[in-house]
Amino acid sequence: MNRTSIVRTPYYGAVSTAAAPERPRAACVDEDPDLFFPVGDSGPALIQEDEAKAVCRRCPLIESCLQGALERGEAAGVWGGLSERERRSLKRRAARNRVV
Repeated sequence: MNRTSIVRTPYYGAVSTAAAPERPRAACVDEDPDLFFPVGDSGPALIQEDEAKAVCRRCPLIESCLQGALERGEAAGVWGGLSERERRSLKRRAARNRVV
């Protein structure tokens, strides 16, 4: 798939993306965003969380997604393959390791 487009920037005028390297595409880009924000923490919400994590596992950007979510303090949803609860646990563990 070869897509070429013209991007206008205030600094360089028109720039073609034809010579730009192909960037990895997030696996979630074509998914329903609601999939990544299950409501609740039992029953159907756990199944939905597992489905969202399955999308994350096949994503080439999983590490950068998780890192970005941690830096932004994302409190809700599945980001980088981790749920809200798992990200909180990861942050607590990191904080304890900094103290020691």
